[in-house]
Amino acid sequence: MNNEFADRQQAIKLRLAGQSVEDICHVLGRSFTWFHRWWRRYRALGPNGVFDLTRANVQPRRIAPDLERTIVSIRQRLVSQVHPGTRYSLIGASTIVAELQALQIRPLPSVRTIERVLQRNGVSVPTVRLVPFLANPTYPVPSADESNQLHQVDSVGPIYLKGQRQRYYILVGKDVFDGAVCLKIYHSRKSEVILDFLGECWKTLGLPAQVQFDNAREVVVWGPAARYLPRVLRVCLRFGVEPILIPPAQPQRQGSVEHFNGWFQPRLLQRHYTQLATLKRELQRLQDTVNTQHPQRRLQGLTPAQYRRRCQLHKLPPEYVIPTELLPMAAGRITFIRQVTLNGKVHLLSQTFQVGKRLKGEYVKVVLDIRRGHLTVYRQGRIFKRWPYPYLKK
Repeated sequence: MNNEFADRQQAIKLRLAGQSVEDICHVLGRSFTWFHRWWRRYRALGPNGVFDLTRANVQPRRIAPDLERTIVSIRQRLVSQVHPGTRYSLIGASTIVAELQALQIRPLPSVRTIERVLQRNGVSVPTVRLVPFLANPTYPVPSADESNQLHQVDSVGPIYLKGQRQRYYILVGKDVFDGAVCLKIYHSRKSEVILDFLGECWKTLGLPAQVQFDNAREVVVWGPAARYLPRVLRVCLRFGVEPILIPPAQPQRQGSVEHFNGWFQPRLLQRHYTQLATLKRELQRLQDTVNTQHPQRRLQGLTPAQYRRRCQLHKLPPEYVIPTELLPMAAGRITFIRQVTLNGKVHLLSQTFQVGKRLKGEYVKVVLDIRRGHLTVYRQGRIFKRWPYPYLKK
């Protein structure tokens, strides 16, 4: 093959230099037909013409028409939301793959194949690929690489029943890694309510290594009392859970649970509820659907419930009651993620600490070590400053 290719190049070069076709064929030991074939190819394609062209008749494979109709029918069923069981279903290609697999349909198409089928039938909106925003390299994002490594807790409300003035709040706990959720509704957002919800969440999802909150008053308390650590933080420490407090007024740092809140609210609240029991049943249906019917790509197409059955999770007993009184201090750590002000300060637990103006605008991680009694500032993973913390004896 190397000699063949070299002869083609030599023949073209000799012809371009003015040699006759007869002399070229005599020197190379080739026929006139051979020469004219590659000369025509060169004149049409240039230097690329001396290469062999593939003879394979390559045509894209197309799935069977009955399988394509099945995919479209499943998509239409999921979108209709006529049955309560599909009211909170996902409608993407991953969900359709999971349903085809449950129906034991073979061969099983890939996610990308299903996306092309949906686009071809006009039942999906083509993805608009946007350039991502520049990430802040200094923000210390907590890691979530396994189940129960990081939970995010948030509240939705107030919500009103039709014809009533009583306020209700939906508390949401979500595992950042596998997407499992816990949902409960309460009459208020007091500290006792947060503690009760944490107990229910830890019975359902299990005890996490870290739990992330915003800076709501019922969690961190405002005023001088905050420096002595409120009940919610003390209970977390007692159960070996590290609380993480995001920067104030930056709900996007709770991205996982905030995204879920934005997804379920229009679906749940599109109906008007007159009885609390009805709303509770609907919340339970929503929770069960998300945990048992929503396949996750990061879990290789498994639902949160399927994935969690493979893990060893430490859960509280169903009859366990979370203490609501002010507990003594327990050994552990509390992490505060803060943005340094223009004056070089950080604010936490109703106190102000000077870290230096050269860090203004940067995000730092401030860790309160209860056992050692000191407050440490970490900048990009390295210790930057440390102070003693004297308010841990109360």
